[in-house]
Amino acid sequence: MRLFKIDRKDILTEVRETKITKEKTLQKMTEDNLGLIFGLELVCSEFAVDNYRLDTLAYDPETNSFVIIEYKRCENRSVIDQGYAYLGKMLDRKAEFVLKFGTIKKKMFVAEDIDWAQSRVYFVSTSFNSHQMGALIFNDLPISLWEVKLYQDGFISYRRIDHTSTGTSIKKLARKDSTMRKVSKQVVVYTEEYHTGRASEDTIELYEALKEDILSRWNLMVEPKKHYIAFKKKSNVVDIIIQKSQLKVFINIPKGKLIDNLNLATDVSGIGTVGNGDYQVIINDDSNFSYVLSLIEQSVKLHTSD
Repeated sequence: MRLFKIDRKDILTEVRETKITKEKTLQKMTEDNLGLIFGLELVCSEFAVDNYRLDTLAYDPETNSFVIIEYKRCENRSVIDQGYAYLGKMLDRKAEFVLKFGTIKKKMFVAEDIDWAQSRVYFVSTSFNSHQMGALIFNDLPISLWEVKLYQDGFISYRRIDHTSTGTSIKKLARKDSTMRKVSKQVVVYTEEYHTGRASEDTIELYEALKEDILSRWNLMVEPKKHYIAFKKKSNVVDIIIQKSQLKVFINIPKGKLIDNLNLATDVSGIGTVGNGDYQVIINDDSNFSYVLSLIEQSVKLHTSD
């Protein structure tokens, strides 16, 4: 990606990419900014379990699960092999992970307090080779690749490399490997197909239309979770629950902060809903799409500026 700086006369000057020469530099920058970059909380660095040493152990408060982060400058090892090996070890040694987490939080936890099904591995690197990128053909891989670029003048970017849309499942490959098979039984990767599977064709079309409108206006990541599909900046902007005949849209704005002249949104603060935010909109057709997008825009601005 080429990055440019605009001066007062609208003249572009290219900001040159520079090199991150040390893996530890990348690790420290990432760990110091886990909340800003990924919405995660740091548990510890260099967590040792048996003969494994995990670069970063983090906690995802949204999914109540652990995320293992590995930093790579250049390595030919398959991210699938390494990722599943880490997940397998964590699932074998849940008590040690929970004990470490409890020590940091200064609170007693047991294994049942963690949602192990949503465990994930992030690989963070300045580049990935074609072999590693090939893992992205699987749409249900509990592994994410994040490409980092450092530029002059102190600019840095973290970009998640999205899965290709082949619809290929890792489950067939997992049957041939004992570690992958064990992990696949306990770790669930939620996809858009998982959420649309319960909906009517009309509702699926409604979701796809709303999704297209959202992504055409704003640069958001789409992340299917256990209970909803999240559209995110650094945190969730809007969450969508796909039901059989309607969409539940949760707008992540605190109570009293949403400008809703048509009173289309319902205040759901204090009800204990699974979506983020204090406002919910029910969508049965596309008649109010433009207005709903104006409500979502308020959340986009909020989560871009905070």
